[in-house]
Amino acid sequence: MRYAGAIFDQDGLLFDTEITYQRAWVESARRQGVEVPSAYPRNFCGLSPKIIAEMVRRDFPALDVPLYCKTAIELAWSAQLESVPPRKKGLMEMLSFCRENGIKTAVASSSARAVVEHNLTAAGVRGFFCAVATGDEVENGKPAPDIFLLAAARLGLEPRECCVFEDAFSGIRGASAAGCGAVLIPDQNPPTDEIRAICRVFGDLEAAIAVFGG
Repeated sequence: MRYAGAIFDQDGLLFDTEITYQRAWVESARRQGVEVPSAYPRNFCGLSPKIIAEMVRRDFPALDVPLYCKTAIELAWSAQLESVPPRKKGLMEMLSFCRENGIKTAVASSSARAVVEHNLTAAGVRGFFCAVATGDEVENGKPAPDIFLLAAARLGLEPRECCVFEDAFSGIRGASAAGCGAVLIPDQNPPTDEIRAICRVFGDLEAAIAVFGG
């Protein structure tokens, strides 16, 4: 179908910011005297804090998990609030296409609104978005559909009228559960067969314009 709305994740999709989280998760553990492999936080990509906490509690029982998660998020958000996020390849082409073709756009990010608003403004793209939905506004984080349903409602559209663009498997699952179209643009992890079955995959945002027939 021809989509009327586009809903975008932020970290790893609009901006190359996932590295700030990975470094923060490693540093937070180090502050408790625990070494977490640098590749381990890739497993957290796009997941809700509750699910991340469950994983850490299982894999690193020596950690004070609430403190670990709180410190890591504070470190990552602080780093972002003090910088300008690097735009991902094809971002401006995608946003310009949506504007020129009357496609409504929203951000659906698990980050706090203050961080999302800062990043959008600092990167010079806030004016391209009609709506923003953030993790602190929904009861259940990704892979639950809540944030995508909220974003679609704020665009004044039905979920089936929207296509969600994500870099994380949890986001793709949430988009599918919401009844939205789904596009994966891999950042940290290549798609699995399960994920390919419920979305389309493109190399970057400019290539993903094809989902609109552009």
